[in-house]
Amino acid sequence: MDADRSGRRLFEIDAVKFFAIFFMICAHVYEQFGSFDHHGTMPDSIYRNLVEFIGGPLAAPVFMFCMGIGMVYTRHDTPSEFIRRGLKLLITGYLLNFFRQTVPMLIGMALGVETGLSLIGGLLNVDILPFAGMAFITIGLLKRLGLKPYQMLFFAVILQGAGIWATKIDIPSVALATLVGLILPGGAHVAFSLMLWLVYPVLGILFGMRLKETKDRGDLYKKILLPAVLFFAAYSLTLLFFGYDIRLIYALYKDSYYNQTLLHTLWILPIILIAVSTSFFVYRRLENSILGRFMTYCSTNLTSIYITQWLLIGYGLGFFILLGFEATFSPVALTLGALVLMAVSTCITAARNAIRRRKKRA
Repeated sequence: MDADRSGRRLFEIDAVKFFAIFFMICAHVYEQFGSFDHHGTMPDSIYRNLVEFIGGPLAAPVFMFCMGIGMVYTRHDTPSEFIRRGLKLLITGYLLNFFRQTVPMLIGMALGVETGLSLIGGLLNVDILPFAGMAFITIGLLKRLGLKPYQMLFFAVILQGAGIWATKIDIPSVALATLVGLILPGGAHVAFSLMLWLVYPVLGILFGMRLKETKDRGDLYKKILLPAVLFFAAYSLTLLFFGYDIRLIYALYKDSYYNQTLLHTLWILPIILIAVSTSFFVYRRLENSILGRFMTYCSTNLTSIYITQWLLIGYGLGFFILLGFEATFSPVALTLGALVLMAVSTCITAARNAIRRRKKRA
């Protein structure tokens, strides 16, 4: 739960989480239904750069950062509770893999359709939910060891530095590479390894502690916004001056985005801070509106919406293949597809929640 001193939810956090889930869906539709060679070529158009940017720094890192904030505000903050929650998320992630990848592949095989995908790789795929589970487990263990948040950050930065070298390790077994991928980066089925990405929830913990202590969130965000903008601009100009292609920070090209380094993190962190601060000033008047309540609802039910959209993508992709539909280069079609997928996933989540409420009353 992300709530202030009075117990009310922090709407600016709900707002950025709302956009994070929609941007994730945009990226997933782009990857799964688009004809673009996102792995083999750098983004070379406005649409590709836009969708890979919003589906990169403004999606998973924002979610992880907000997850860290939630770790500060939750009442269930003991090491044991963190570890139990982590195990539940890890199991949920593997169940999602089974139903969104393994089952459709088995159906395809039964129908004689060759997918060219790895059955075991799909089952053990390390996406955001397995990462979230590993993050909760790790932070729970670090809390049990008595580490302070700044010590956790030092640990996470060291892990990230060591982790980038681990990408050079070649493990021929898909099953072993993907299982090890929960911690070590590398492998075709590993997106968010613990070593490279733990830094974001830990940064969220540090930010959440500062946020919880402040009496005036508006004043805090004012102090954060300008320095974040100036640092981002100066850092970006420095990278460009030395000839670094900034697209490598957010591009899906050869897994550059997933292979996070400190260089990536220093570019993405101010973006997150700018997004959260801007969200406070831009969206706070929407909090009690219909749109604001919808954004809060999506944020509260983010995990359910995330799971639902992946299930719809998994089976939808199978139907597209069976019906002979081809992938598209149309940005309009892909964007509309993402909007429809977000709406349908939210409606299914709302229907499921309504059924649960009726069962509790019965």
